[in-house]
Amino acid sequence: MRKLIWLVVILTLAYGGYWFMGARKIEAGAQAMVSQARSEGWGDAKSVSLAGFPSRFDLTFDEPQLTGGDGLWHWQAPFAQLFALGYRPNEVIAYLPSGQELDIGDRSYRLDLADMRASARVSYSPALPLEDAVAVLSKPVLIPKTGSTPEVSADQIRLAISREDKAQGALGSSASASDLVMPGAAYRLGAEAVNLTLPPEIAQDLETKAGLPTTLARLHFDAVTGLQAPITRAALQRGLPGVMTFSLSDLSLSWGGNDLSAKGDLRIDASGYPEGTIEIRSASWRKWVEVAQKLGLIGQDEVKVVTSVGTMLAAQDPGNAVTVPLIFQNGMMRLGPIPLGAAPQLPVQRQ
Repeated sequence: MRKLIWLVVILTLAYGGYWFMGARKIEAGAQAMVSQARSEGWGDAKSVSLAGFPSRFDLTFDEPQLTGGDGLWHWQAPFAQLFALGYRPNEVIAYLPSGQELDIGDRSYRLDLADMRASARVSYSPALPLEDAVAVLSKPVLIPKTGSTPEVSADQIRLAISREDKAQGALGSSASASDLVMPGAAYRLGAEAVNLTLPPEIAQDLETKAGLPTTLARLHFDAVTGLQAPITRAALQRGLPGVMTFSLSDLSLSWGGNDLSAKGDLRIDASGYPEGTIEIRSASWRKWVEVAQKLGLIGQDEVKVVTSVGTMLAAQDPGNAVTVPLIFQNGMMRLGPIPLGAAPQLPVQRQ
């Protein structure tokens, strides 16, 4: 019994020493990061403190703030907290309170919410490659500081990213992985918004002219992207690794009883332009034609042509839906036979 007691005492002292050494290193690293951010002008915090003995490392940043490198945006919050279990330091949980402030250009907003939590996990290796991360915002409301009408709100917003070879899918999606060859590292990206209310200036115009409600019932996104290299701490300091491939499993919305979805595969060429096809599908295509007409995007004569073509295409589909290809080729894009102009160009980082 005496030996057992001494063993418990020794193990307790050893763990206590581990915690205090780990806490000192974590707090010193956080202080150094804040000092670096302050000197480089991209961030700051009033103070940094650490608690949580004996089982956790609880790191708190008081009045943190971040600024975009171009000075076009600025974010700050009353505080930010990071939690990690003492025996699992590679997994971190973050908490941010209501009352965050965001400045974009000459516009200032306050972000209120019921809850905002995120978690991230990195692999045990010197490079600390990202394995997965999830963020959940409950009842977020973005309000202009100069008014009381919400700019954007939702019941819930979920964001997720995970290494494709480590997880089955983001947000519980059952979509299969892309058949594209991923040259560096593959990540599944997921996002979902429930009862997303659009900005008033956009929503009012859509409601008045096109009869669309101000709230999207659901917006869902699920895709796999192939990057040149894994996402690591060093890679983030240089900017995200270049995108090589993009496989869209699902981009769908439900809006006023109308549906719209898209899927397809793209690869990014040496100049950063996408090449490939995204198929856009809807069983509510007649409603979207009507919306386009009411918004002045197409004229009456064009409505007749589009409706005639849509009717023929829908007759070939079991669900009476219309599928139209969005084609990216040679730096340009077109919707079926209709030219849409230049395709978006992504930054290219050849390594």
